[in-house]
Amino acid sequence: MLLLIPIISILCAPAIWVIFGRPRYVPILGNAASRPISVIIPARDEEENIHTLLTSLNELSIKAHEVIVVNDGSTDRTAEIARELGAIVLESKPLPTDWKGKPWACQQGAEHATGEWLLFLDADTRLEPDAIAQLRHLTNQENHVFSICPWHTVKRPYEQLSAFFNVLMVVGMNAFGMNQKSSDDTRLVGQCMLIPKSVYQDCDGHAAVKSEILENFHLSKVLRSMGVKRSCYLGKHSITMRMFPGGFTELWRSWKKGFISGAAEVPPATMFWTSVWITGMMTATVALCHFIVTGASPLLLSLSIAAYLIHALQCLIVFKRVGSYSWLGALLFPVALIFYHILFFTAIIDQKRGKQTQWKGREVS
Repeated sequence: MLLLIPIISILCAPAIWVIFGRPRYVPILGNAASRPISVIIPARDEEENIHTLLTSLNELSIKAHEVIVVNDGSTDRTAEIARELGAIVLESKPLPTDWKGKPWACQQGAEHATGEWLLFLDADTRLEPDAIAQLRHLTNQENHVFSICPWHTVKRPYEQLSAFFNVLMVVGMNAFGMNQKSSDDTRLVGQCMLIPKSVYQDCDGHAAVKSEILENFHLSKVLRSMGVKRSCYLGKHSITMRMFPGGFTELWRSWKKGFISGAAEVPPATMFWTSVWITGMMTATVALCHFIVTGASPLLLSLSIAAYLIHALQCLIVFKRVGSYSWLGALLFPVALIFYHILFFTAIIDQKRGKQTQWKGREVS
C-alpha cells in the first residue's frame, strides 16, 4: 500500500505540462509597422526603479513615440528623476473615491498619449534593447491586445521565495497550456500590456475596471466580451523585471495584496491541474521524509527519491521559464512551496477577517 504514495506523486508530475507545456515568446510577424507606440508608466514612490526603466527605454534600438510617467502622489524623487531622463511627467489628479490608484494613473496617461498604440509598463520592468522593435511587429494586428510576462531577475536569496507565485501567476494567464491557442481565453498581464488606442477608447479604458486591484484580469473580460483578441507571451530576452528589491516585507505584502484575487480569476481547469501538480510535490516531499525517518525498504526509498527528483527537475525547468531562479532553489523546492502555502492561507484568513494590507501608503482590501 505504501508503494502507491511515491507512484501517485510521479503520476501527478505531468500535470504542469498540461498548463505550462507550450511556452510562447513574442513572434516576429512580417515587416514591422511604423505605428507610434506611447509608453505609459504609473509610478508611486519608484525612484529606484524608475531610473533603471527609463534608462533602458533611452537605450532602445528603436525608440518609443513618447514616454509618459504618471506621478501618483510620490513622496520621493520619482518625478524629478523621470524629468531628468527625458520622460513626460504628469502629476496625477486626486484619487476619486471609487477608483484604485493604478487604474486612475493609467487612465490619465492614456488620455494624454498621442501614439496609435499604448504600452503600459510597471515601473519595476526593464526593456531589452530590441524590445520596441519586437513589439512593433505586433502592431500590424488592429483588433488585438498583447501582454508580456516579464522575466523575473532574481538577485537576493529571499527573492527565491517568489518562485511558485511567479509560475502560478504566469500559468493563470491561461495562455501556455498544451491544448490552448494563444488567444482562446487569455488573461492579460498587468506589468506589460500593448493595446491599440482605438480599442482602449472603445472599451472605456481603465475606467471600465476602475475599482479592481487586478485590473488586468478584469480588463481581459471586458475585451473578450467585445470580441477583441488577446495574446500573452513570455518575456525572456525582451522584457524583464526586478520585483522586490526593497526586502522580504515588500515581497510579502505585494503577493499578499493580489494573489487571492488572482486565484479567484483562474479558469477551473487550470486550477485543477495546478492543484494536481502541487499535490504531487507535497506527496513526494512528505513520502521522502517519512521513509527516511522510518527506515523504509530500499524499493520504497528509491521510488521516493525518484519522485522527489522528478519534481525538482520540473521546478528547475519551469522556474527558469519565468525568472533567473537557481538550481538550488529548485532542488529545495519544498521551502518555496511551504512559503507559498503560508502566505496564501494567511491572505485568506485576513480576507475573512476584513483585514486590509498596506501598499505604498494606501490601504488595499
